[in-house]
Amino acid sequence: MSSANRWRTIAAFKSLVFLVFVKQGISQECAANGDCDSHERCPVWKDEGECYRSPLYMKRVCPVSCYDMKQPPRRNECKDTHESCHNWSKDAECETNNSVKKYCPLSCGRCTNISENTSSRKNEARDAEKDSARTVMDETNSCKDDHENCAGWADAGECETNPNYMLNSCRKSCGQCKTVLNKIEDDSTALLSRTAKFGVVQSAHGNLKEKTLDKVKSMLDYMEKSDDYLSLPTKIRNNCQNNNELCSFWAALDECKKNMAFMKIQCAPACQTCHLIDISTRCPKLPDAIPALKPGDLNSIFQRIVDTAPGNRTLTDEDRRLLATSEMTEYSVSVHSGPSDYSLGEVNIGRDKNDRPWIITLDNFLTDKECDSMIQHGFDVGYKRSEDVGAQKFDGTVDSTKSKGRTSENAWCTTRNGCREDVVPKRILDRMSNIMGIPPQNSEDLQILKYEVGQFYNTHHDYIPHQKTRQCGPRILTFFLYLSDVEAGGGTDFPDLGVTVTPKKGRAVLWPSVYNSEPINADMRMRHQALPVNAGLKFGANAWIHMFDYQAPQLIGCN
Repeated sequence: MSSANRWRTIAAFKSLVFLVFVKQGISQECAANGDCDSHERCPVWKDEGECYRSPLYMKRVCPVSCYDMKQPPRRNECKDTHESCHNWSKDAECETNNSVKKYCPLSCGRCTNISENTSSRKNEARDAEKDSARTVMDETNSCKDDHENCAGWADAGECETNPNYMLNSCRKSCGQCKTVLNKIEDDSTALLSRTAKFGVVQSAHGNLKEKTLDKVKSMLDYMEKSDDYLSLPTKIRNNCQNNNELCSFWAALDECKKNMAFMKIQCAPACQTCHLIDISTRCPKLPDAIPALKPGDLNSIFQRIVDTAPGNRTLTDEDRRLLATSEMTEYSVSVHSGPSDYSLGEVNIGRDKNDRPWIITLDNFLTDKECDSMIQHGFDVGYKRSEDVGAQKFDGTVDSTKSKGRTSENAWCTTRNGCREDVVPKRILDRMSNIMGIPPQNSEDLQILKYEVGQFYNTHHDYIPHQKTRQCGPRILTFFLYLSDVEAGGGTDFPDLGVTVTPKKGRAVLWPSVYNSEPINADMRMRHQALPVNAGLKFGANAWIHMFDYQAPQLIGCN
């Protein structure tokens, strides 16, 4: 055997051996060369396309499951590498995920003539819809021939030579059904064009076209004739607009009730709720709202957390039984910053400003399985480019904006997508609530974060000023969870305090955004940054705690 053939044989043998997997426990797929998947869900993630959607993470955690990854298409190849590319593009991942853009050039519109092809497909679909509508109209509205010879007469030209009879008695053969359809389509077009006065022109297509048009008619009556609208202040009337062409369609689906926070503001004409875009009407002050902190409570809460940490004391069997019953871990607490010496009864802003503010870490706050579960929830929801809070609009809502100073990706664990009430997220929210003594309803939805190498979040403060006067009140505490170890970098740094917390899987860091004596006002010393990840991958989760109930106002767009 020649040397070249011998080496080819060896290479082929190695490739064959690599395909022979050996099970090592429940959670690992291993190859003969020693590489192993380090997570039991790797095969599931592979089927979901994560090898292409999150290649850096998957090649490190699931090297065996992703061993047969295809190469990305070449520049001149207009094709997708994975069957999920189309769905990822619909979720705007072409704009937020460079890996999707790389492996899905067809769905992401990176090939020549894609826009033309897409436009052609849309036109074909629209033409098919019109053809279907014509068929329906031919079968309805009594548009038919009254005599069996109508078709023959029409072919002989009788529709033109004998119109008085033919156009009445042979309407179908003489093409009068299309006239009926065109008239109805003209009426619908005229109706929809009137919606331009109240924002984006509405559209009505498909099976719910008639129901959508009914909503449009009802909306126009409300906007043009109703005292409920006409009696509103001019500024409110001028700012009450449909902000999407599908507002009336969504209203037909009853989304005005199902998704109030969005619909009653962004689609106020369609929902007939123009009065609610005035935030003072929509979100009046709640005099009976119970604050999470009174002056002096902040120091007491942190001191209690330090004193009662189960990992900082000797536990009895009964202690451990109670912890297990309450699904509490044996976490230990370290103080990185805090008042040097104070009286719990002393409340003084001058003293607050001279003392160091609290920063504590809770090691083993989460189990490995809980961390992995939260990471998976992020993948299930879909990680997208993180955004900052933008400018406040007339209706009290705020824009979100991409920033060069924040390059991470995040996924929101909400009630609406079913994540917040799932077993692990709910358990974690309850655990934080028990430790702080603040109801879980005061917490925003968990924001699950993913930082790849080089990604960071520049120095910022979590306090959002406009929320000071909102029903939820301002953010008063941040509970940040580390869901993975990080090979290098990725720390949480407090530049004004000289404190940097190192990521560690299962660790949490807790700090206030406000003063002990004035828990409604921001303590600007608590500015912090997420340092760049230098090696590996960082997963984390934010829980922002508010002065008052956050969840109930969120449902009606008041935060």
